[in-house]
Amino acid sequence: MHFYIYEDTDTSNLAPITRTRPTFDIYCGIFKCLERICNYFPKAEITLFVRDELSKITKENYPNYRVNPSNVKEGIWLLGNVLWSKTDIQNVICNKYKIYKNENKIIAANLNKHEGQNWLNDGGLLKSQLDTSSNTNDRLSSPIIKYLWDAVEYNPSQIKLDSQFYNLGKKLPRASKLTLIEKDKIFIGENVKLSPYTIFDATNGEIIIEKNVEINSFCCLEGPLFIGKNSEIRPNTQIKGGTTIGPFSKIGGEISQSIFHGNTNKIHYGYIGNSYIGEWVNLGAGTTNSNLKNNYSNIIISVNNSFVNTNSNKIGCFIGDHTKTAIGTYLNTGTVIDIACNIVSVNNYPPKYLPPFTWFINGKKEKY
Repeated sequence: MHFYIYEDTDTSNLAPITRTRPTFDIYCGIFKCLERICNYFPKAEITLFVRDELSKITKENYPNYRVNPSNVKEGIWLLGNVLWSKTDIQNVICNKYKIYKNENKIIAANLNKHEGQNWLNDGGLLKSQLDTSSNTNDRLSSPIIKYLWDAVEYNPSQIKLDSQFYNLGKKLPRASKLTLIEKDKIFIGENVKLSPYTIFDATNGEIIIEKNVEINSFCCLEGPLFIGKNSEIRPNTQIKGGTTIGPFSKIGGEISQSIFHGNTNKIHYGYIGNSYIGEWVNLGAGTTNSNLKNNYSNIIISVNNSFVNTNSNKIGCFIGDHTKTAIGTYLNTGTVIDIACNIVSVNNYPPKYLPPFTWFINGKKEKY
């Protein structure tokens, strides 16, 4: 069985996270989108199609997969930024030479070699165009992550779905000074260090703690929650449901329904809610974002030099890889900070959008 996982023209709608990675490397729930497909079909042969500028790094990150080949064969084509269910993929597999949509967007196709090669040669992967005159346009229910706030919105339910891959309720620590609520919905991996007087509350969803995680004392962790391997949760941390923390992260303060991609430090006090934070981000002590406007109106966000109404009144911030904030940084509702920015602004809110490689120092923007 051959799967072709591809990007389309809308990759920039998922910036700043997709500046430095393909759309199928977005986290939602416990896994990245590509990881979820591989978990469902571990024996599948995988080929990846990405933007040219990401071809080299994708080959480095996925050395066992073909990346951007010039020739293809019969196979299953799946859009990368979709939260695929196993049922939907099986429907695509079982119905040869059909095209599938969701929200009037092509998200999958079962193509023979000739159809696949023609689509590839015509640039169809990046145009999202395919001759559908002779094929039935069936519809699938797997949701598309069109914007980063979609990943944050779907995150609580996706953690619950992804928890099926874990042996919940087994091999839990026997510690009298830990509080485990709804033990059958908790998973704690190997070599996890748990300090006393911490609460694990899985009442509203599963809690997954991967291997080599350190959780210090006096924390309150609420499900649905995922904490990736080799991460550290500092003392007195409160993490509310719907949060994903990627591997090798250090987290402190208060977190609510947010995604931390990994290798990121938010080790001090401060609040992050309804947000997506990239890799190698350092949030200085007291860095706090707003996720609700005072008039409770829907939040409008800058995307691709235009403004998009999120149709939600609860949206936090979106921060790209390698961005740093100084102590006491405050971020307004719906702020987007692109990759490799540096913010030192105690007395001023940064603008709602900062482009890549920007220093914002005491109210002034400088490119570097």
